[in-house]
Amino acid sequence: MAYSGKWRTNQQYKPGKHVKQADSREIKFIPMKKSIFAVFFTLISLGLGILLSGSDPVTYGEYTPVYMDRSEMENAVKIEAAQPLKTTGKIYLYGQYILVNEKYRGIHVIDNSNPAAPVNKFFLHIDGCIDMAMKNNILYADNAIDLIALKTTDNFASIQVTQRIKGIFPETESPDGYWSKYSINQFRPVNGILVAWEKTN
Repeated sequence: MAYSGKWRTNQQYKPGKHVKQADSREIKFIPMKKSIFAVFFTLISLGLGILLSGSDPVTYGEYTPVYMDRSEMENAVKIEAAQPLKTTGKIYLYGQYILVNEKYRGIHVIDNSNPAAPVNKFFLHIDGCIDMAMKNNILYADNAIDLIALKTTDNFASIQVTQRIKGIFPETESPDGYWSKYSINQFRPVNGILVAWEKTN
C-alpha cells in the first residue's frame, strides 16, 4: 500500500525509509508521485501498442510501404491497354519490341518496328516488378518477391503465367533507407506482401 508524504506520525521520516512501529512490524513508504508516474507510464505504453498494432503505416521519411494480399497479387498479372510512361526503370530489347519497366507496376511494351515512330502497344501489369529478361517468347520478371515466367505470343497480344517461384527475392528496401525490417513487419497485414514504395510528399 502506498502512502503520501503527508501522512502524519509522531516521528519524521523520509520517503523510502523504514519506520518501526510498536508491534515491531515494518512499513515501507513508497512515494506517491513515483508510483502514480509508473502506473501512468505503463498504461500509456500499453495504449500505444494497441493503437499501433495493425494500424495504417506511419510515415518514416518520404515513403510508405504498399502491401498486397498474396492471392490478389498473383491474380493481378495481366495485359492492359497502353499507359503513359512515368517512373521508368530498366529497358530491355527483344526483336522489334522495347520493354520498359514502370517501377513497382509492370512493363510497357513498345513496338519499335519503325524507329522513327515507336508505338506504345500494351502494358503488362505485374505488381512489384523492377526487372525483367526474355528468351524464346518467355518473359521472366519479378512479381514482388516471386520470380514468374510468362509465355507470350510474338506480338504480346496474350500472356500466360507458366511458372512461379515464390519468395526467391528479398523485399525491396525503402528508397530513402528510413524503414527498417521491423517497421515494415509492424504494419504488415496478414498475408501481406510489400509490392511498392509510395512517396508521401
